[in-house]
Amino acid sequence: MRRLALIIIFLLSIFIASGQNNTNSPYSVFGIGELDNAAGGRNMGMGGSGIAMKSDVFLNFSNPASLTAIPAQSLETDAGITIKFSDLQNSLNSVNVLNGNLSWAALAFPINRTFGLGFSLNPMSSVGYTISTIKSLDGANYSYPTTYKGGGGLSEASVSLGAKIGKNLSLGLQSSVLWGNISETNLDYPPMGSTITRVDNSNYIGTSFKPGFQFQSRLNKNTMLTIAGTTKLSTYLNGSNDLTISSGSSIVLTQLNIQNQIKLPVDMVLGIGLQFKDKYLFTADYDRSDWRNALVNVDPSGLALNQSYHVGLEIAPKYDSQRLGQTRRYRFGAFYQTGYMVISGTQISTYAASFGMAIPIRKDRNTMNFAVEAGRQGSLQNNLIVVSYVKLNWSFSLWERWFIPRKYD
Repeated sequence: MRRLALIIIFLLSIFIASGQNNTNSPYSVFGIGELDNAAGGRNMGMGGSGIAMKSDVFLNFSNPASLTAIPAQSLETDAGITIKFSDLQNSLNSVNVLNGNLSWAALAFPINRTFGLGFSLNPMSSVGYTISTIKSLDGANYSYPTTYKGGGGLSEASVSLGAKIGKNLSLGLQSSVLWGNISETNLDYPPMGSTITRVDNSNYIGTSFKPGFQFQSRLNKNTMLTIAGTTKLSTYLNGSNDLTISSGSSIVLTQLNIQNQIKLPVDMVLGIGLQFKDKYLFTADYDRSDWRNALVNVDPSGLALNQSYHVGLEIAPKYDSQRLGQTRRYRFGAFYQTGYMVISGTQISTYAASFGMAIPIRKDRNTMNFAVEAGRQGSLQNNLIVVSYVKLNWSFSLWERWFIPRKYD
């Protein structure tokens, strides 16, 4: 019965997560929206770092090579919920917004002593904004209010395979389907005549591949060093756009199934992990993606080299190997991301700090994870907007023993 419940929770998570977005940022109006780096509750509490993490208790779907750590005859699942509080501020005023959704769902199990197989679903980018401004009419001496609204984003469903090569090296490959819908609505309210509405709906779909590796070396009896890397290859997404322009209740123009294409850049990540006595774990990641080589319906001058730096620390002060490591774990982290958008000559960067905790919920491998991330995006320079936010995340890492043959007397 419990096994069935785990599968139902995972499938329900996929259904819910595929239709949600994670942001209310005005900067999500550009490109494919705000990038989402979700990779599990453990990673979020450690500043988003962790491609070098390898554990028989927590899933790490940021690196397919980590799947070789799953114990024999095990099924592991992980699902997380995030609530985000944001304060949007410019030089004149500010506004508070709130949104939340299911952030990711993952499931993995070993095929044999060499291979591990995993499935995951997570958001790749999110679009969510409402911008009100004043537009001036060309050739006339009056202006009128305009509202821009947008929603949607891209999701990623992946199948990952990890393989253990010898004692210290693991390799992995993640194959993903990327898809999503981005909806944009412009509302013009001229002083004379009816409201003019322009609605753009774009649907995208494509595939991507991400190989990864983890190499472990024991420095001494108590210390393990892990070096890891992943490369998400450049990919094209095919798009189909529907455009409708109306004045009041009358449709002025309809164009359906307009074909377009976007190109996403190569995303390379390098990371290290240093574990001491199973009580302390330090991680650091460097992420690089050159969006200047991308095609995302944005003027190339508005795209930049995106680099991010992540560090994390996990402490398990009362680790007990006889109880499968079931103790409270405390996590700390921070990251800085330069951003892939340039607006009014300013690159839209983000920095944040995080804290997390893992709480055992049974005397086995089941754990509830809590993480909070506080950050800041954007700038007040050049009439831009600062987004200050707090993310609260709850996730559950669940374990079940499977694939045990029945015995009959």
